[in-house]
Amino acid sequence: MGTFMGHFLVGFFSICFSLWWTVQTWIRYFRSRMKDGPKFKCTVTFPCSCLCGRLKHWPIEGFLKVVAMGISFFGEIVLLGGEFGSVNGQHCTMYFFYGMSGIIDILMFFNILLPKGMDYVATILAVTVEGLLLGFHLHHREELDVALHTLLMYVIFAIVLAMLAEMYFKTSPLALFARSFTWMLQGTWFLQIGFILYNPISGAETWDLKAEHSELMTVSMIFAWHMAGGFVLVLSIGVLVKMYMRCRGNDLNSGASAMHSVLLKDSNDNSNAHMNDGELESEDEYQFTY
Repeated sequence: MGTFMGHFLVGFFSICFSLWWTVQTWIRYFRSRMKDGPKFKCTVTFPCSCLCGRLKHWPIEGFLKVVAMGISFFGEIVLLGGEFGSVNGQHCTMYFFYGMSGIIDILMFFNILLPKGMDYVATILAVTVEGLLLGFHLHHREELDVALHTLLMYVIFAIVLAMLAEMYFKTSPLALFARSFTWMLQGTWFLQIGFILYNPISGAETWDLKAEHSELMTVSMIFAWHMAGGFVLVLSIGVLVKMYMRCRGNDLNSGASAMHSVLLKDSNDNSNAHMNDGELESEDEYQFTY
């Protein structure tokens, strides 16, 4: 990963999976708001309904994880001329754990005697290993390099928290959105690291790796803008998905309207009941005083 292409591949795959999860989470959320819609539930993977036949129910995400990590594994070896050392060995180890999580997703789909939630455990394990390897990746590095990857470690820690929250709050769309957002941030920040440390554009201004205070402040500011951009993108995708589903004739407010009607009816019934109780109490009091 010590090249621009190495950072680009990891960032690209992270962004692709994040976009897919974001779109599917919004679709699942809006369907849960429809009248008689299915209850919202968090899952590690999503079926690809755009495919035909039985493929729309297959664990395509699991297969894509294995393929993506295979490409990254192969690229890591080829880009370094077939050499396998401690540096790219760390990267290949990370790819192995993510590929293993894809295999677990496939096995969970076919009910191969695995405990419930093992797909979450495998993904969290892969992210944890990524953070562990990255932590020991920073020794004796230049200050700017350390700052860039330290921010990346913060993102990895946030991904683990988001996945743990998703395991616990299985019906919360916010947990799924947190996972999508943090993976998006990881992907865009990987790309940013690639452009800062290994800019492939000829003639581009290079950064001072010894990093003065002003450059460190600039890096933290850029990271904050990545956060803002990812958050706005997640919300924008929600707007587009809602418009698309409405164009398809889905009444997204029917569920909320039905719930509002039920609550309003219950409120009116309670009010009438209180009024009737008040009238009865008044009559009883009147008869007693009379």
